[in-house]
Amino acid sequence: MNMIRKAIVAASAAAMIGGTVTVATAPSASATDRANRCGSSYHFKKSWPIKNVWGSDTEGRTVGYIDVYWSNATGKNCAVARPKNGIHNPNHIKARIVRSGTGNWDQDGYRSGQNHKKFAGPVYAKAPRGKCVNIEGGFDYNASWDRAEAWGSYEKKHCS
Repeated sequence: MNMIRKAIVAASAAAMIGGTVTVATAPSASATDRANRCGSSYHFKKSWPIKNVWGSDTEGRTVGYIDVYWSNATGKNCAVARPKNGIHNPNHIKARIVRSGTGNWDQDGYRSGQNHKKFAGPVYAKAPRGKCVNIEGGFDYNASWDRAEAWGSYEKKHCS
């Protein structure tokens, strides 16, 4: 009887260890991880926060990012807006970018009927050396029990 009990304990321990290893090594498969969606010639520069501006979340909490990339080959900046991993039910994600001092925004997620749920962009702005870009991005999501909004708006960023 004692040998059977030892065998059961050993099998249970092996199953728990095996389960822990499986969970610990499982890859994160989230579409909101930062990824270069701009093109192979674009290199990541910096992320700016998208923060909660309304809803049951603590105001000012970072819930997403606007990622900016640069390409020497094209002379363009690229932006992608994305929620952080774990943000519940993000929707209506928007991203836009413009060279500072101009009014020609390239934008994604603003057209009627568009409802991006993983990211918005890529959007592009030509900004020659010494010129900067303005970037904006945001989305709606479900916080604790109700709807929340998040937004980020930055002027004169990533000056090439």
